Amino acid sequence: MIIMKKFTKMTGMFERKIILFLMTVVVTLGSGKPSSGSEELSAKQPAGIEIDSNLKFVSLSLKESIVYALRNNFDIEVSKLNSKISDYDITKEKSRFDPVFKVTGNIQNNETPSTNLLQLGSSTATAIRPYVMDQNSGSAVLQSLVPTGATLYLSYNIARSFYDPSPFQLLNPVYTNYVEAGLTQPLLKGGGWFYNRSLIYIARNNKKISLAQFKSRAITVSGTVQESYWNYIRATENLKVAKKSLERAEDLLRKNRTQVEVGTLAPVDVIDAESGVASRVEFVISAENAIKDQEDELKRIINFADNEIISDATIVPTDKPIFEPKKVELKDTIKTAMENRPELTELQLATENAGMQTRRRKNELYPQLDFTGGIRYTGIGKEVSNANDLVFSESYQGEFLGLTFSIPIGNRPARSEYNKSKLNERQATINFKKKELDVVVEVREAVRQVMTNIERVKATRKARELAIKRLENEENKFSVGRSTSLEILRAQENLALAEFEETRAIIDYEISLGNLERAKGTILDVYDIKLEEETAT
Repeated sequence: MIIMKKFTKMTGMFERKIILFLMTVVVTLGSGKPSSGSEELSAKQPAGIEIDSNLKFVSLSLKESIVYALRNNFDIEVSKLNSKISDYDITKEKSRFDPVFKVTGNIQNNETPSTNLLQLGSSTATAIRPYVMDQNSGSAVLQSLVPTGATLYLSYNIARSFYDPSPFQLLNPVYTNYVEAGLTQPLLKGGGWFYNRSLIYIARNNKKISLAQFKSRAITVSGTVQESYWNYIRATENLKVAKKSLERAEDLLRKNRTQVEVGTLAPVDVIDAESGVASRVEFVISAENAIKDQEDELKRIINFADNEIISDATIVPTDKPIFEPKKVELKDTIKTAMENRPELTELQLATENAGMQTRRRKNELYPQLDFTGGIRYTGIGKEVSNANDLVFSESYQGEFLGLTFSIPIGNRPARSEYNKSKLNERQATINFKKKELDVVVEVREAVRQVMTNIERVKATRKARELAIKRLENEENKFSVGRSTSLEILRAQENLALAEFEETRAIIDYEISLGNLERAKGTILDVYDIKLEEETAT
């Protein structure tokens, strides 16, 4: 019963780690054809999964399990869509510099009473007479914002005027056309290359942030899968230990029965052996149940339930735990984590964005000083063609220059935004430094766990070897009547526990290696998994 209690306590450690929403993400393994060692995973069933003709089992490596999970994770799909949304944000900010074409038209028909002799063209008028003035105009303007903040424009204007009476008009109706080109350049507030393109820079950084979040989510999912995969293998190894322990107890029971039959052993030893067999049967039943629990957990994470054909198939893990101690240099590991953790990249970009926002707000503290200048060519005629001929002959040219200065008294809105942006920048810097510290601590813990598990494996391996020797000694003593069945059963329990502890230590070592790669941000590289969004950049 001792071994059963210990096993029940240990199998309770297989608790569920994380709840993931599952969907689809396109993942590529390396590049090129399968013969080169990599392949694009775009079909529903990942390449490499083997299903027998009766669809009773699915052989999965750890790498294939990770790929399958990445392809069916909701959070990753959302992160991928966020990345695509960021592309449109960049396009939106660039569109501020797209040219704008505008056409306007106006019609005015005014009939007013007049006593003006010059308007009426009569020196003898003694009553109020109507004066009619019709003015129709149209314009076409092409304008664009340039990165310096200047607004450039080119306009063509046409106006038709008709007066009745028109005693002093040489042409009636008359067409007045002109072509004008000009610009308005802010010299202080709103001026400069950086200010006008900074929103594009920020949008590009936001794109990189979304990619970092995409990778971060993929790393998290990969780490969860590898832990669940090894826990499933742990459960299968525990079953092997339980069956070995049962075989030893059954062998002892057979020997005791034989000796009781020939009268060399007391019947109580058979009862003790039968009790040992019963406890080990319970051990096996508990181990089989733990396997099913861990298999369901792994299926949940990689979303086998999405495919009814293989959702009921038994997973056969093809990777086996192999204890190969690895030397880990803490300083190099921390450096690798600093270079590869996407969370650090995300916060660094957020800090850059906050700094650019501060520079923008500082520019908006300046007073408004705008320079305006341009040139105009004018023509007039009884017909439109006559007026255009004069316009494009460049005979009648005019220039204009101007400065406009304005300053808000107090300027409190701009100052408030500037002060707020400085605080946001400071906050972003602190968050980045805090995350750096968190990463260092996380890496140090992961390295210590790897080193600890190496020593655990060595210790449990030695304990197993000693337990084997003890069992052999008890069996030898029992054969000459110097020991009892209870002592043999205890030795068998100790051996089973030692085998269980060794298996647990080896699996914990494999999990700690995966956790170390996750802490370093290199778990995808270890399994040669490349995300589609990474290859697109």
